[in-house]
Amino acid sequence: MTLPDLPCAATRTDETIRLELPEPVEPLDLAALFGNDRVVELEIGTGKGRFLLLAASARRDVNFIGLEYARAYAEKTIERLGKRGLTNVRVARAEAADFITRRLGDASLAGIHVYFPDPWPKKRHHKRRLIRPAVLSEMARVLRPGSLVRLVTDHPDYAAVMRELFGVDPRFADESGSTELWQLPGMESYIAPGVTNFEIKYRRQGRPIHRMIWRRRESG
Repeated sequence: MTLPDLPCAATRTDETIRLELPEPVEPLDLAALFGNDRVVELEIGTGKGRFLLLAASARRDVNFIGLEYARAYAEKTIERLGKRGLTNVRVARAEAADFITRRLGDASLAGIHVYFPDPWPKKRHHKRRLIRPAVLSEMARVLRPGSLVRLVTDHPDYAAVMRELFGVDPRFADESGSTELWQLPGMESYIAPGVTNFEIKYRRQGRPIHRMIWRRRESG
């Protein structure tokens, strides 16, 4: 399945969407970045941009930041979003853990989306995985109380690690059984095939898909 057939805009917004990270390194002023005080959600790993295109098009009252380390994918995401004239999304080529730690202020996000992160399957590479205790601590810091972290993976070992790490962290509550939380506003028709190109591909291959949701508790 391809990206939705949304109309192209008369004016492209590629350069508005492109987020060049300023120096010195310090937390971004998100209200100044977007020109409004709407809530901000973060996607870690945009891939080809399917989720951001769907989400930013359907939820114009929400601002989105997408992070993608692979230059080709980051540029493809910007191109796809820009030709639709979207203004409520920014895309940065950045390493996720560093971005969260050094570019986001306390309680600055209303949600985090992590869809099919690199599982780094070899044991000697596990230290490179995104979901690890230090990053969970930073996620807890930058999330507003009540905000959600949505995670999806096709890798059973990594899924088990995610559940274990979030499960022992008192700052997060398991909401994975709440299926209605996956009915993202304006995106209902895309949930079944998948909200990312990876998910569409893996479903066609018959791979099991592991979904989980964790809510940032009000305290801790």
